[in-house]
Amino acid sequence: MPPASDTEPARSRDRILELLLKSEKPLPVQALAASLAISRNATHQHVMALEREGLVERAMAIPTKGRPSQGFQLSAAGKATFPRQYALLARQFLAELTRHVPAAELHRSMERIGRSLAASLADKAGPNADPAVIAGLMRELGYQSSVVEGEDGPEIEAHNCVFHDLAMANSAVCEVDLSLLRALSGKDVDHRRCMALGGSSCRFAFQSPKSPGSNP
Repeated sequence: MPPASDTEPARSRDRILELLLKSEKPLPVQALAASLAISRNATHQHVMALEREGLVERAMAIPTKGRPSQGFQLSAAGKATFPRQYALLARQFLAELTRHVPAAELHRSMERIGRSLAASLADKAGPNADPAVIAGLMRELGYQSSVVEGEDGPEIEAHNCVFHDLAMANSAVCEVDLSLLRALSGKDVDHRRCMALGGSSCRFAFQSPKSPGSNP
């Protein structure tokens, strides 16, 4: 028997995920081992590793002639490892909105989404969060964000945008970011650099809200 290559364990793990995805019911280790044509012990090790990573979870025990066998199924995280076309749907959804919703209302809708997102982070951010805290929360959302020194104080710089494709299609999407940052910081936000407009990154500066009647 030829020595196992470094890629064989990865292929076996991928096949286990695929077998569990296609199965209408949980599968025991014995069934997975038979489909993979590898030993039960090797299969068990792969399944335990996938369980530790949160990709596989235990399901109901499966009756057999002897002792019941433990069944395994994909977790939500395991299902998420397979391709999904959220971006495609989002682009089509935005295009449909753009055709049928007035620009001003679309802008207000994006603003509401930003405020709603901020509300979901309120427990972590606290009131009037400072830029360092906000940059950390943005990283949790998938941004490559950090605090940099700007002309008027700390700014947040993001080298990617989690909505970039949508913002390129319609700049109103940028209002999600701006509304999010305003709600978290309690300050006005100046979008000083924008990747959707050709910038190498997005830069956000924070300013105290202007009091009513103050000069612009």
